[in-house]
Amino acid sequence: MFRNLVASFANLRRGAQAQTGQALPVLSADARELQRTVAQLVEQQQRFEASSARWAGEISEQLSALAGMREALDSLVLRESQLRAILQADAALQAKFDELETKPILKEPRIARVAGAAVERAELRMDPFPHAVIEDLFPRSFYKALVHAIPPVELFEDKPVNHQQLPVPFTLGPAYSRRVWSFMTEVVERVMVPLLVDKFRAPLETWIAENWPALAADPLGPPMELHGNAGRVMRRRRGYNIPPHRDPKWGFLTCLVYLARSGDPETWGTGLYAVDEDQEAQGALPHWIDPTVCRLVREVPFKANSALVFLNSSGAHGASIPADAEPADLERYAYQFRVGPTRDSIAALMKLLPQERQPAWAGKLVEA
Repeated sequence: MFRNLVASFANLRRGAQAQTGQALPVLSADARELQRTVAQLVEQQQRFEASSARWAGEISEQLSALAGMREALDSLVLRESQLRAILQADAALQAKFDELETKPILKEPRIARVAGAAVERAELRMDPFPHAVIEDLFPRSFYKALVHAIPPVELFEDKPVNHQQLPVPFTLGPAYSRRVWSFMTEVVERVMVPLLVDKFRAPLETWIAENWPALAADPLGPPMELHGNAGRVMRRRRGYNIPPHRDPKWGFLTCLVYLARSGDPETWGTGLYAVDEDQEAQGALPHWIDPTVCRLVREVPFKANSALVFLNSSGAHGASIPADAEPADLERYAYQFRVGPTRDSIAALMKLLPQERQPAWAGKLVEA
């Protein structure tokens, strides 16, 4: 019986082998066909991916070109609005422009006389650092001319809220604005710089002697040659915020002239701060200070025809306007210029500093 089972199994195995042998060619053919199909699918996928990459590249280029066109269009629209505003201002200010020649508005001797008396009247305070608030700084007619000559708002609005400012003298602006503010740069250099240096002479000389002991005998003598930079007109709006800081180090004196217009509130002027464990600014750029170590000592009001002047030596100053300040269209303008060494003077002063003190005054030069 066992022999019969073995024989039956052998026959079954031979039958299975025969069937398997017959099936193998079929399976091999199917496998080869499947491989060809897979290869075709892979090739199609690769062609599709390559085509998609080209499409993506073309789409990216088109989007980039479109963005460039949109940027160029926005720039053209902005420039058109600025030029239109300038033309409108020229027409509106023509009569005032004519008055500049027929009335004693831009007369330096008169301006020097009034400014000199105002600077002399101002109290020089030492807390939190040497500063003075000068009221009725200019003749009323000249101050009004400065306010009327503020360029159209369109010339400021292409900049972020915290940096809406225009360097003086203006390269683009109404003729009246360019004439008045170009004259203002002459007033700064010939009138304001001598007055302010004389007003701050005592604390300024002390501060210079502390930094340059070699000049202690004559702090304002050679190679110390001071001048005023041309400055900038700044626009401030709701949401404006500049935290406590000190100005660029080579600007020894900062003057901020408030250009308040009729109806402008005196709130949100400039805060003057004492600084806990105050330290020297390291480098020539603005020195930003942690507000948590600053203590407000005085809030200088935003008052028409007044100026805040301070020695850029210690402490901090800052300004802000709440985002919800009223009215919604609140804006105010101020003119800032600085008094400091000329470039040649800076080069000579750097050589006079001990080597270990030079890093505290080095870096990107921000003159005055």
